[in-house]
Amino acid sequence: MTALPPQPNCLLCDRAVNLLQSHFLATGDFLPTDDPLTAFCDAPLHWPCYAKWKERPRFAAHFVDAWVKANRKNPFWWCVHNDEQIYIAINPQKPIEEASIRLRAVGSDIRVPLPRWVDWLANVQKLTPELQDLERDELKRVLPALRERFPDDHALVDAIDPDEKKPRGKKK
Repeated sequence: MTALPPQPNCLLCDRAVNLLQSHFLATGDFLPTDDPLTAFCDAPLHWPCYAKWKERPRFAAHFVDAWVKANRKNPFWWCVHNDEQIYIAINPQKPIEEASIRLRAVGSDIRVPLPRWVDWLANVQKLTPELQDLERDELKRVLPALRERFPDDHALVDAIDPDEKKPRGKKK
């Protein structure tokens, strides 16, 4: 019988992370190699540890910025909102038809089916029950503005800038 590989340890508490349970993971090389937080890239972290981590806001913001940059090159995902608190991209095409919500203070990717957007705005917990306390707390801060600016999925689709994916010429 083949032995299972050992569980990785959370770099914040040095206890094992059960990869079959909910945990935070920021994948990719999105920090400069000399940044002290680089060790946390691709490292699974317990949600409670991550929520209390004093470096979380900076780490999460860099992770979201990497997604913003990557999505500029992705022909299927469109930025519809990007500010200091939240980044929202959508893929309005079937079969995906989703919104990807990234809270800059958290970094996680919250997915909402576009046809259920109105329902989600009305009851976040019902449509995304797996959210962590940290995500729910941060969403409470931005939900009033989201409800006003994007009251339905049509408002999200209408916010697509068709020029976003066009190649930009060199500035003189």
